[in-house]
Amino acid sequence: MSKRLRRASLRVVNLTGHVLDNSIRIPDEDFDDGEYSPTQDNKGPFEEQWNEEQVSFTRKLSPLRGRTLCFLESSSTFRLRLYRFLSHPWTEPLILCLIILNACVLISQASHSVLLPSGQSMPTPQRGFFFAWEDYVLFGLFILFTFEAVARICVSGFLLDPEVPISAFFASSISPITSTSTSRVGSSASSFLSRGLSLRFFYDRISRPFKLSEATPSRSMPDVVAGPNNLPHDVSRQEKQAIVDEPSSRAHLRNPSQPTFFSCALRSDQTPPDAISLPFRLNIDNARDKVNRNIPYLRQSWGRIDFIAILSFWLSFALDMAGVERGSHHVAAFRAMTVLRIARLLAITSGTTTIMHSLKIARPLLTNVAYFVVFAATLFSIIGIQSFKGSFRRNCYLQPTLGENQTQISHFCGGYIDPSTLNVFPYIQLDGTPGPAAKGFICPLGQICQEGDNPYNGIQSFDNIYYAALQVVVVASANGWSPIMYSIIDAEFFVSCFFFIVCILVLNIWLINLFVAVITNTFYAIRADTQKSAFGAAPLGPVVEEREEGWLNGKHVSQNNSLKEFYTNTRWCWVFLALASLVVQATASADMSDLHQQILDKSELALTVAFDIEIIIRIIVELPAWRRFFQHGNNWLDLVLAVGSSIIQIPAIHNSELYPWLTIFQLGRFYRVILEFPRMRPLMLTVFGNLYGLVNMTLFLLLVNLLAALVCVQLIRGDMPDSIALNFGQLWTSFLAMYQLFSSENWTNVLYSAAAAEIPLGQAVIVVVFLCSWLIFANFIVMQMFIAVINENFSVAEETKKSKQASDYWAQQHPQRVMHNSWTRKLNPYRWIKADPVRIKVENLPSNLVLPIQKTLVQDYGVIGKDSRNGPVWNPVQLKGARHLPSKSLTMLQQLFSGTTSSNDVPLVALRQSRRESTAVQDEETERYLDILANGADATEDDHDERSERKAQKADFIIDHPTYDKTFWLFSQEDRLRNMCQKVVKPAGGERLFGTPPSDVAHTLFQLLILLTVLGGIITEGVATPLYRRNYYMEHGMVRGTWFNIAEVAFGVPFLVEFIIKIIADGFLFTPNAYVKSIWNILDFIILIGILVNLSFTLIFVSGLTRSIHALKALRALRLVTLIENMRNTFESLIISGATRILDAAILAILYLIPFSVWGVNIFAGLMNECNDTNVQGGINDCTNEFVNTIYGTSFGYLAPHAWDNPSPSTTFSFDNFRSSMLILFEIVSLEGWIDVMTVAMSITGKDQQPQVDVSQINAIFFVIYNLLGGVVILTLFVSIIIGNFSSKTGSAFLTQPQREWIDLQKLIKRQKPSKHPQTRPTQPFRGWCYDRAIHKHGWWTRMMTCFFVVQIIVLMTQTFTVQVAVAKFQDDFSLIITMMYVVDIAVRFYGVGWRSFRANGWNLFDVVVAGGSFITTLVVRFGYMGFVVEQLQKLFLVSIAFKLVQRTNSLNQLFKTVMASLPVILNLLGLWFILFIFFAIMYMEVFGLTKWYSAETHTQNYQTMGSALVMLAFMSTGEGWNQYMHDYTLAYPRCTIKADGLVETDCGSTSWAFSLFIAWNLLSMYIFLNMFTGVMVQSFSYVFQSTGGAKAITREEIRSFKKTWAEYSNPKTGLLERSQLVPFLGKLNGIFEVRIYPTEYSVSSIVSTCKDIQKIVTKKGTEETTLNPRKVNKVLRKIDFDVIRQRRAVYCRLFHEASVIESHGEGISFTDMLFLLAHHKLIVDRDALELKDLIVRQGTNKLVSDLVNLDRVHSLLKMISLRRRYLAEREITLNAQRGKLLFGVINIVDDDLMGIVDIPAIQVDPAPSTPPPLTRDITSPHSDRGRSDNSPSSPTPSPRTLGPSPEFNAWDHSFRTSLQRSRRISDVSMLSADMGHGYWRDNSLDIGDQADIVSSMQRSIWGGMLLVFKPRRLPDFRPQRSCSKLQKRMLNSILLF
Repeated sequence: MSKRLRRASLRVVNLTGHVLDNSIRIPDEDFDDGEYSPTQDNKGPFEEQWNEEQVSFTRKLSPLRGRTLCFLESSSTFRLRLYRFLSHPWTEPLILCLIILNACVLISQASHSVLLPSGQSMPTPQRGFFFAWEDYVLFGLFILFTFEAVARICVSGFLLDPEVPISAFFASSISPITSTSTSRVGSSASSFLSRGLSLRFFYDRISRPFKLSEATPSRSMPDVVAGPNNLPHDVSRQEKQAIVDEPSSRAHLRNPSQPTFFSCALRSDQTPPDAISLPFRLNIDNARDKVNRNIPYLRQSWGRIDFIAILSFWLSFALDMAGVERGSHHVAAFRAMTVLRIARLLAITSGTTTIMHSLKIARPLLTNVAYFVVFAATLFSIIGIQSFKGSFRRNCYLQPTLGENQTQISHFCGGYIDPSTLNVFPYIQLDGTPGPAAKGFICPLGQICQEGDNPYNGIQSFDNIYYAALQVVVVASANGWSPIMYSIIDAEFFVSCFFFIVCILVLNIWLINLFVAVITNTFYAIRADTQKSAFGAAPLGPVVEEREEGWLNGKHVSQNNSLKEFYTNTRWCWVFLALASLVVQATASADMSDLHQQILDKSELALTVAFDIEIIIRIIVELPAWRRFFQHGNNWLDLVLAVGSSIIQIPAIHNSELYPWLTIFQLGRFYRVILEFPRMRPLMLTVFGNLYGLVNMTLFLLLVNLLAALVCVQLIRGDMPDSIALNFGQLWTSFLAMYQLFSSENWTNVLYSAAAAEIPLGQAVIVVVFLCSWLIFANFIVMQMFIAVINENFSVAEETKKSKQASDYWAQQHPQRVMHNSWTRKLNPYRWIKADPVRIKVENLPSNLVLPIQKTLVQDYGVIGKDSRNGPVWNPVQLKGARHLPSKSLTMLQQLFSGTTSSNDVPLVALRQSRRESTAVQDEETERYLDILANGADATEDDHDERSERKAQKADFIIDHPTYDKTFWLFSQEDRLRNMCQKVVKPAGGERLFGTPPSDVAHTLFQLLILLTVLGGIITEGVATPLYRRNYYMEHGMVRGTWFNIAEVAFGVPFLVEFIIKIIADGFLFTPNAYVKSIWNILDFIILIGILVNLSFTLIFVSGLTRSIHALKALRALRLVTLIENMRNTFESLIISGATRILDAAILAILYLIPFSVWGVNIFAGLMNECNDTNVQGGINDCTNEFVNTIYGTSFGYLAPHAWDNPSPSTTFSFDNFRSSMLILFEIVSLEGWIDVMTVAMSITGKDQQPQVDVSQINAIFFVIYNLLGGVVILTLFVSIIIGNFSSKTGSAFLTQPQREWIDLQKLIKRQKPSKHPQTRPTQPFRGWCYDRAIHKHGWWTRMMTCFFVVQIIVLMTQTFTVQVAVAKFQDDFSLIITMMYVVDIAVRFYGVGWRSFRANGWNLFDVVVAGGSFITTLVVRFGYMGFVVEQLQKLFLVSIAFKLVQRTNSLNQLFKTVMASLPVILNLLGLWFILFIFFAIMYMEVFGLTKWYSAETHTQNYQTMGSALVMLAFMSTGEGWNQYMHDYTLAYPRCTIKADGLVETDCGSTSWAFSLFIAWNLLSMYIFLNMFTGVMVQSFSYVFQSTGGAKAITREEIRSFKKTWAEYSNPKTGLLERSQLVPFLGKLNGIFEVRIYPTEYSVSSIVSTCKDIQKIVTKKGTEETTLNPRKVNKVLRKIDFDVIRQRRAVYCRLFHEASVIESHGEGISFTDMLFLLAHHKLIVDRDALELKDLIVRQGTNKLVSDLVNLDRVHSLLKMISLRRRYLAEREITLNAQRGKLLFGVINIVDDDLMGIVDIPAIQVDPAPSTPPPLTRDITSPHSDRGRSDNSPSSPTPSPRTLGPSPEFNAWDHSFRTSLQRSRRISDVSMLSADMGHGYWRDNSLDIGDQADIVSSMQRSIWGGMLLVFKPRRLPDFRPQRSCSKLQKRMLNSILLF
């Protein structure tokens, strides 16, 4: 059997487990075949162990187990035979062949065209199934498929696991099925008992039988199966379980994302949370484990699909035989679903299998994003119903005048003019009554506005939630939304456009881009984890640079090959010939002469021969190693092009109709020209570097599109007439229609035409749902995967990222000065003037102060574009004077114009100084270590000295050349006027060395004046439009002093004044801070010149002379960019920084267009012309004379001349020459209008022949190929480049996956704020009840209110156009009740937590506004005034209630926060975009404001006003119809008029202006700005990390638990955690943040409760105490894992000491700092997650913490020894006292505490040096003195609270303190636990290994050698006596130390 067939069958059929294709990437070839052969160095675990034995293992079915179908036992003969059949080696290949045969039969069946006959309105009913041979084959195939399904069901089971009995449905909830289910049921039962009203109990009982058995395979198989590497699978499984299982410490929290009943019942692949992070071998073992379990049929993804297909076939067969499927109504859905059987062929190749696996990994995230998008779309749908229901029903109707019927005009309206009174009347409703008010478009005289049916057979409307949702989907697709918007504007008000614009911004530009972010980030994670492309099974490898042809790499090639040298020297000649070949063909046109044609043929023949000779030469130069020629891809490509070009020169082929298509071989040579462009070669290699992945993605797209096309053929074929081009009558037209939906261009045409055909047949709903679903999947997901493919090539290899970070860090720390020889420096005359300064003799000058005068004196003046406004301000000048002005207003204005001057990063030196100044008693050791860390900043002192040196050089140069710093050689630095000017403006090119610094107040106020001037000019232009000015001049005459001219002068003069002030202050050209040294000043100067030119011509010539002069007014809008700091930064970072790469992409796109343009001319030149009379059936000879044309239907006919011209379905185009061909291809590369062009091409019948629909369907191949390569690849290239620019600008391009995850985790942490709930529960009963309701987020009250909100949304969704009065009143009453409950809920929460806590939560303020507004407006509408404004406010408030679900749903809340995190960047981008909107709107108004309307313009779609121009630009930004308007505004004489008598007036357009403005706006807005939003979302999207990375456990419940603990221990006044509360706070943490040394089950209280005996004894004081069982105690203590405890103890100690170090000025630690601290110790690995610069700082902090920990371990060791000796003495005393003998000491009882006063020898410690050795630390505990009480835990070392310090301990402490001259404090808590004593000694003896660690730590620290090392004695066994007294508990606390 073929190995390829075996592997393909394993991927497609996969009888073993149906999960291998999701986890194992099975290659198409053997490793030795060369196609998939990873090197030995790059082989992963899977490649190392892959062999034929593993193939047979994965194909081998596990032994039978359990009972299937309730009666087939594992020993059943029938079941065993079926098992042998399925496990036969030929079964899978046979089924694969049957599936392929099924696909071939379906394709053959769909290739026959079946259309609705022209004379019929309904298809002819049919009865029966067998009409063609394909039907018989399908019938036989599905019999076999049914047998296969039955066999698999009998072997593996149907739905339930074979080992799960049916009785499990009725079993008690506590009866275990497996160990796993037992634990889950137990936990759910306890949860049920604790909550009382939980449904988890019932859910577990129902879903338990559907859980797959986790038992091992049958006993007939060995327990441990060794793989090819002899590794037992059980070990890997245990390792996998350790990775996947969640910590048990989080069991107390509620999991908000638990699977539902149906997901458990029907999902076979319950993917673990971190399946992405599973190693490859573990992933394989996971698959094998599922194979061994023999998953039931319906528990497999493909099994469910097969079941649906097979069941649908038999249902379709039954309906066909009964005559129901194609009767009066069609039921073709079941027939369509039979196509799903061949969906398995999507896994036919390893590449497509990998893509599906990648999509499956991204599925959870895509689903969550889809939920959020659906939620937002639902809100927009509800708003649409409330605002626009019935709007599409209103149309203008032409009244009959000549006896014809009333004619409906497709123009929506809101009123009409009464012919008798000439007054405006409202529209007429369906019942004949007038509407409430007139609005929107008013129908002119002779027409009436009345309601009728909705357009497109009632589909286009907002009359109910279904139609409204459909319109929202159309708007979200950004195609076909502008006609809906303008229709609503005509029917309602112009302000209605904001609904659609906001919908586009939120859904398409904002939320839909989340799909791009999910796919890009998830596929990046897959690639980083598996080291393989997410689009192919091939491993990733470094890109090999291409070497030039003819390189020497073999022993057979000689260095002196003359032929090779000749070819190398003539390489440019061959490139020139390739260019000449294309240029020659580009001269072709539709009307070229025969001589021209002959010249083309001869030239191409000669060029073909030349390139054949070149190929021969290239083969000869490789001789005798000629095989080397075929080892390079470019040689293969050139050989194919040469052979193909030669073959098509054969006369039979050259003279055929196929020849124009085959010219692609000749045009393909142009790729060599593209590669010769300087920057195109690396870009081409980047775009097509992952060609394997790109081919796989293209194949996947074509396969999925084919599958959807087959479904539509079965569903719709035969229901549509032949007058529609894409009519689903056959497979090709269906394929094109599905591809049209994929591109989303005019997809509503396909939707409405298909739905209109299916409405009378009853299938409209199914068709609409399927087409919309396909659009969402194809356009929102599959299209975005192309972005991920190309973006994969732009990513940096993981192994090179850290080296890049290191080099960047080194470059930042050691910057190299770059000399910029700018034109200002070259032209500076002072460089050539010899200075003669006054010399002063200075003796004994230090050598380090001598400046190197020989250096370039004005070297840094060449840095143009580095404005001081963008640099950091280290010492911001405080606002002085003007105290009467509000300081907050000035600060806000200063931030607006100059940005934020403060920084969150504080230098360590400043931190050290502030700590010393603010704290009286500080830890000197910590301060000394901060000194050491601060010395790390000394590396920058050299840079500081260098800057100071350069400043000194500047100063010397200025002193040497006194006139250099005089502006215009007049104004010196002492001049008063210049000083005044310098206070107003900031300098360019750096700070001023001499002169006056700018005043913050004066500069801010002056900037405010300029801002108001700019806004005033924009407002003036918005009012005084060209149409307004023309009417004004016509009314008042040619007046020069009009108000708008005066306003323009007034708003233009301040710019001139600003320029004069700046050049007086700092000079213009050759001065230290010249005006031209700032790029923003240069832009301001250009704007000023434009404004002055406009003002001059306007004052001289009243009309401004030309439209070009008036267009200069738009430049003033660009001043907003230079004025506002955020706009400057955004423009610089997004536009300027990436301009080069964007320009490269544009050049590549143009170069890509050139060969396709020539190819289009060769194919379609002269073939697309048509007659304007559609009734002409012949050709050009029949298109003569005149014909009767009508306006509406058959009425109002008039004679019109016949014309044979280029087609113009939406825009006029042709392929008659290279220019027109390139123009139309450029237009359709934006995916706009390409369907119209393709439809025309499909209708070609021949030269000079009238086209007919779908005659030449083959011509569509050209446009599909062009669209796929151009519209998809080129557009996604722009997106990828912009994403790359964002990555480079933000630094994320060189971040590894852990570093990206850490950045995302930082964003998550920064968004968190501490809870403001009161610390204590109120004592009043009612307020306490209210408090409980407010803080319990999952209590019954919160759930009840959530249910109310959901019901309210459902009620809003029930609104319709035809609603009855009673129903409307009920809806209002119900809304009133809901709002009343909402108000009550707010009152309860407000009263419970108080105003301070209530207002701290923004959601509460939202509740007050929404609830109050809803309640008041609902009352007014229900019982009072029915005004328009009040109704709209009520609708707004009621819809706003739905946002409460965002707060209460974890997934929505998390996504909402993620989206809001990107809001600042998006707002900045929107602001810059809006400035460009204003700029282009003014340009369009001035240029085209008076142009006559043509084919697409209306009273709302024009450029006559600012509002209409902005809306036009908005919808053209999405690519809607921009090319049609561009051609309309090329209107020229004689189709327009030019009038030049006094007032220059014309209604003509301008070809140059039209092409320039429309193309510029298309490139800037659609290609750049829209894609920038995609880049922002991809870079800001952190939800991927939160769900799949290291922080997946940080759920909302974890954060809430942390906030609750924080609120309990933090200072309520400062919000900080004080040091005294640090230990109890750490002890209270749980979940992912748990830092206890001992788990809860090993705490002292837990051990005591577990080990106590039943009997009780009475003490002398009469109290009862429980005794401890020593055996139980020892048994529990022996269970503790030493290694785990040591790790937990190390984390706790480091966490404690670091928290002590970073506390702010001794006041406490902040909420965010504590979260970051916990993240460092619990969630990330610093070495992997931190960037190099952060890691260096972090290592310094770790060194400090390590020293503090080592010191504390020394303290703890000594203290433990002292306490141990006291314990031994006290125990001996107690034993002797019980025997009646007193041997040592006397027992003193004070406060029921036993204090030992015994003579224990003190521990001798050598005196430590007063000064530590160099580079070391003598660190002791801070904040203590001898007399201080033990309340401040400086150390986490515990000591029993009741045991005071012994004399020995005090003596040691005194000597130690004396030797170091330090004070210390004695802690009353343990280093080992936050819950008072979580430790023990194993075997009741000292752990020598642990002591060795302590001694080693001491030796590594500065304390090494200072202490006398001693060996303590063994601890006796712990044997508590009869009573568990306080003494025994203290003993236990003392024992549990280490």
